[in-house]
Amino acid sequence: MPVKSLDEWADLLQPVDDFLGSNLRSKLAGLDLLNVTRMTAQRKDGHLSVYLSPSGPVPRYKQDCSHWCLPGVPDAWNELLYALVMRRHKKMGARTPNTEEGDGDVFSRPS
Repeated sequence: MPVKSLDEWADLLQPVDDFLGSNLRSKLAGLDLLNVTRMTAQRKDGHLSVYLSPSGPVPRYKQDCSHWCLPGVPDAWNELLYALVMRRHKKMGARTPNTEEGDGDVFSRPS
């Protein structure tokens, strides 16, 4: 199975794009949407079809894009999610990460 082009993924993304462009957007003011579909579709390691064996598909238990290449696709998602969380905390001005205190709490109030 060949890797899908971005044009082929566009059909899957359209409902999300339509929803976000609708008049419901104002009701979602506190919601951040992290759409990783397009980014994942562009990554070579986001598609198992690249790793098919010459004799056909690899066994089903080996078809796990979450753990196929490390660091991989989920690691990129986690980096984006972490950046989003940190941006939200910075906007709120409430807490900043502090891992040096060693109290087990990774967030502490700024001095």
